[in-house]
Amino acid sequence: MKKLELTFAMTPYDRIQPLISGEVQPQGISLHYVDLPVPDIFYQQLKFNRFDISEMSLSLFLIARANGWSYRLLPIYHNHQFVYSRLVVHADSGIRTPEDLKRKRMGVFDYQQSGALWLRGQLRHEFGVHPEDIEWYMERAPRYSLAGAAGGFQPPAGLTFHYASTDLATMFLQGQLDAGFGILPHGGGAALERPKQDLSNHPKLKKLFPEPRKEAIRYYQKNGFVPIHHTTVVRESILSEHPWVALSLLEAFEEAKRIAIGESRRYPALASLFLFGREELEEQRKIFGEDPFPYGIKANAKAFGLLQTYSVEQGLTARMQPWDELFAEEILIAEERLP
Repeated sequence: MKKLELTFAMTPYDRIQPLISGEVQPQGISLHYVDLPVPDIFYQQLKFNRFDISEMSLSLFLIARANGWSYRLLPIYHNHQFVYSRLVVHADSGIRTPEDLKRKRMGVFDYQQSGALWLRGQLRHEFGVHPEDIEWYMERAPRYSLAGAAGGFQPPAGLTFHYASTDLATMFLQGQLDAGFGILPHGGGAALERPKQDLSNHPKLKKLFPEPRKEAIRYYQKNGFVPIHHTTVVRESILSEHPWVALSLLEAFEEAKRIAIGESRRYPALASLFLFGREELEEQRKIFGEDPFPYGIKANAKAFGLLQTYSVEQGLTARMQPWDELFAEEILIAEERLP
């Protein structure tokens, strides 16, 4: 029987390298990898539906799906991070604590992106700083942005919002920004990004949290999850015609991750490159467990539900969309047997 030919576009994470190389092949499927950086993948998908399978901003998926986008979700998540813990501020802004962000100017790549959604939700619920307390600047242009690709963006009532006229690094150097996580380059050579100077070692660029890792651990120990930013989407017409594709893909992604974790166990082969490499890995395992990036619906229900709550709370989506409107049906059926 001929295999189903499907295109997929995704960051070449270690956890999917076996799929890119062909070491792992989904049953009944032949994957054709497209090498394209994020966020260009998101733009191409949201505007043109270019790929059968792709990585996707979770926030933008919720927005697009609410507007009838013809893709479904697989609970395969990528790009887990604590964005707020790595906020940078201008040394002359007077910002010393998260509460000092009130009435300050904040720069982000795209207001609707998952990182910005998490940031606003965490500032509100962890530190009492609401989105309306901050003046927002979005670096990407109204149309050439994820928001533009998803149909445009109308700022919620009460929000002070601007499209930046130049890149955020230039605004920072000119004293027009107080804080942001879009001040430093995104990396990866994405066409969607404005060229900007790398200010990583600029004397006026300071960390809001002097020890970002310590703050991230505090958040994890309080809330019990690592925030999820990106997900995996599949063209709905493929799932309708071939429902088995969802489980075949999930099993293949799981196998690819198992291989990547197995490689990490052979860390001593790499540890010679880092003075404290082995200790770093062991500390992570003690705090976050053997696999801090689980796949599956129920395994990520808390983080996924909280991001949905933030999306509604911040006026990006109108309601909490039920799982059966978002996920591939066969994944939901398979998860019924889980506790």
